Amino acid sequence: MKNILLICLLCISALSAQNTIGGNKVIVPEAEVARQSQFLEAEKERLLAHYDKAIERYEKFVYDNPQADAAWYGLARSYVAKEDYVKADEAIEKAVKIAPQNQWYLIQQADIFVKTGRLKDAIGVYENLSKQWPANPEFFQQLAYLYVLNKDPKSGLKALDKLEQVTGLSEETADKKHIIYVSLGDDKKAANELQRLADAYPHKLEYRQRLAHFYETMGDEANARRVYEDILRRHPDDTEAQLALLGKNKNNSDVSYLASLKPLFGDPNTAIDAKIKELIPFVDKLNQRPDPALSQNLIELGSILEKTHPEDAKAWSISGDLLYLSNRPAEALEKYRQCIRLNPRVFSVWDNTLTILAGQKNYDEMLRIAEQAMDAFPNQPKAYFYFGAAANLKGQYDEAQNQLEQALLMAGNNAILRLDLIDQIGLSLMGKKDFTSAAARYEQSLPKGGDQHPGILEHYGDALSLGGQQEKAVEQWKKANALRRSEVLEQKIAAGKI
Repeated sequence: MKNILLICLLCISALSAQNTIGGNKVIVPEAEVARQSQFLEAEKERLLAHYDKAIERYEKFVYDNPQADAAWYGLARSYVAKEDYVKADEAIEKAVKIAPQNQWYLIQQADIFVKTGRLKDAIGVYENLSKQWPANPEFFQQLAYLYVLNKDPKSGLKALDKLEQVTGLSEETADKKHIIYVSLGDDKKAANELQRLADAYPHKLEYRQRLAHFYETMGDEANARRVYEDILRRHPDDTEAQLALLGKNKNNSDVSYLASLKPLFGDPNTAIDAKIKELIPFVDKLNQRPDPALSQNLIELGSILEKTHPEDAKAWSISGDLLYLSNRPAEALEKYRQCIRLNPRVFSVWDNTLTILAGQKNYDEMLRIAEQAMDAFPNQPKAYFYFGAAANLKGQYDEAQNQLEQALLMAGNNAILRLDLIDQIGLSLMGKKDFTSAAARYEQSLPKGGDQHPGILEHYGDALSLGGQQEKAVEQWKKANALRRSEVLEQKIAAGKI
């Protein structure tokens, strides 16, 4: 900014001296020097972002020099900076009237029209610009954009056709035309734009991949297959095309298809994400319905991934998930442990790990892993829940309550998690022999869903019983047992106390 100020001052200094015209030194009239100096002062203030001062100087200057188009332009730009578009419009209109061939004035005017919602007027300006300067691609680009913005996509396509005549086929133009055709519901022409792009740049694999993906989204399996086959003719080792064609060639047997994937899964040059993508639909199937044959084949592919990508946490994560869904928690735990050693970024790995550890009553490791999960996901309240649950089970009640209360603040509208947290907080209070406070916390939760939470009802009864209120305790135990029967609850009810 200091450099801009220095340039302006040097210009003013030069004007007060002499000019050289045709090799002859000519003295500039003092009035002209003063006039140019006033204009430069206004420009200086604008460049320094002193817009109020700039406006004041420009307005004074145009009052004395109403035909100074550059000053009206500077005044318009200053008003735009102040977001006073009404006055900016008035100023730029005067600049355009004085110098209608100045493209910068017209561009500024169109910009003001857009900001004030006058899209048709802005389109008119760019139509004029594109006619006067037909070799400038930026004018056709902006014209196409404005047409689409004004909900006239067909005119936008015509502008893009003219742009293509200037620049030739480009990714940007083809992509914009593709999007417009998609919005018009003309899938055939939309696909044609991607095909033209792929043919124009045959060495760029991504263009043919985009075309294949588009056909897939359209449900046009025949053309998708044709493009993938074309990709393999050009790039025989392309993993995505290989996997895609395997999927399209598979018969009704999921097991045989999964078996056909083994060579690709064993190839370390094949991206792991592409492999996992093939597994996801089958993981969903396994999650919905147990199938021993499907499970075994998926587990085998998971094992291959471990060997092929031993340093990638995702390999161990998916392998663990497959074992977990196959009801083999102990084996899944080993995979998850390795995944955690490699620093996974997905909380579900930690969630499943902690669930397995809780089921195994391995509270020492549960506490340690939960603490790591809290460090890795400081905004994930469920990590704090696991920590609190493990700490309670190990008799660390103060530490458990502190973390559980913190989690409760983060739980937001997750009603189920909030109730689970309150249940554990009550257990912390009971562990500290504060039965009255525990009963109060449980009682406060009843109107908020606690009356349908068997854990809260049972432990509310426990707190009442330990506080000497046996009849009320039995009442809560009965409610809990009606929701979730258990021998422990029936023993408490029969005994009338803990």
